[in-house]
Amino acid sequence: MIRPIASAMMALTGSFFFSVFVAQEIQALPDADLGQLPWALITRYVSAMALGGAVIGALFCGLFGRAGLGGWILALFTGLLAASDSGLFGSAIGALPDLMATGWNATALIPVLSGFLVLPFALAEQPMLAIVLFVMVSLTHVFIRNRRRAHHVA
Repeated sequence: MIRPIASAMMALTGSFFFSVFVAQEIQALPDADLGQLPWALITRYVSAMALGGAVIGALFCGLFGRAGLGGWILALFTGLLAASDSGLFGSAIGALPDLMATGWNATALIPVLSGFLVLPFALAEQPMLAIVLFVMVSLTHVFIRNRRRAHHVA
């Protein structure tokens, strides 16, 4: 029962950091006309980042909720890795419709791999968001640890 917790928390984390990244890019545009932005594409990628985070959270769920200081270190490292990997996986999911329409080519790999940079770029502009990442990963760890304890007691 820990997989849905990790999936939900990492989906929220992935979509949040992508949304922050997009908001930062919109603010950087001079005289941005919000009506002219590709909102369908942005929505597709926010959804893809959430799905990517959910898949990565499901894959890494066993690394959260371990006891002791080692468990916390493992959870923090896993959360950082999962947040980065959700950007990579989310980009791949988001690019899938385009890849299916145009076919696979080597240049398609560039936007997919750039998804790995969503978290660092978001944090570079607003380093205080590292606190949000820490809180999200900590909540994931605590929720899963409590679930593990409840499962062992029952």
